[in-house]
Amino acid sequence: MAEQPLHNRIYFYRENEKLEEDVDTLNKELDDTKKSSVNTEYIENLKMEKNNLLALNERLQRKLKYLRHYSPTKQSDFVQETKEKKDLFETVKELDRLIEKFKRNEIFEIKQQDENHTANLINSLTIKIEEEEKKSEQLNEIIRKLRNSDEKYILEEKLTDLKQLLTDLEKENSKLKYENEQLLDNIENFKNQLNQALEDVKIATKKCYTLEDDKDQLKKIISDLENEKTQIKKDMDEMNETNAVNKVPVDTELALEHISEAYEMKRREVKQLMEQLVAAENIIKEFQKQFKSLYT
Repeated sequence: MAEQPLHNRIYFYRENEKLEEDVDTLNKELDDTKKSSVNTEYIENLKMEKNNLLALNERLQRKLKYLRHYSPTKQSDFVQETKEKKDLFETVKELDRLIEKFKRNEIFEIKQQDENHTANLINSLTIKIEEEEKKSEQLNEIIRKLRNSDEKYILEEKLTDLKQLLTDLEKENSKLKYENEQLLDNIENFKNQLNQALEDVKIATKKCYTLEDDKDQLKKIISDLENEKTQIKKDMDEMNETNAVNKVPVDTELALEHISEAYEMKRREVKQLMEQLVAAENIIKEFQKQFKSLYT
């Protein structure tokens, strides 16, 4: 559909050029008429050329009427049509110029061999020129409407671009809303993890305090056992010295053996408690490292 109007417009411009050539020919013939006597054959040829000019102008008007209802569908068509309308406007201006030239009285100053015939010729040409002026005004009105239709097309194109921009913004807004919801969920999960970590810290802190208390108790027990062990050792040394000087009964020796066994048991208990104390200290140190990593 776009190729056919373009073809018609090309044909239209060619016809328009021919119209301009005919006008120039007519002007030349009128100039020649001013310099020569008027004869019937010459006037008839002049009328024939004028009728051809009017016929071509009528075809021009039909072409413009067609173009008025045609709108470009692509950007390239729009650019081409803008150029063609500009050329059309220049052609109409040239047509106005030629009409003004026809209106000048000196063009129609013919030798007074036949005043009545010359007056009729001038009157006829004047009427035709007035008709051409009316048609020219119609052409100018068509061009104005075409120009307005171009502005409407541009506005519609801008409106389409704005609608597309609005659609893109709505898509972007939906995407941002989704990302915001995901971020809020992540923040909520992080808060829950942080609260759980704080609870774990509280529990670990309590456990650390408990281990500190156990550590202090173990230290006291170990200290008491050490004192008791020292006292048992001292008593055994004294008994051994006494036993070496004086022979003691069998019951006394058994008692010493029991004391020695009791001492050994106390020594083992002290060793186990010392191991527990070392383990407790290691646990406390490990908790302290964990607390330090949480707060740094």
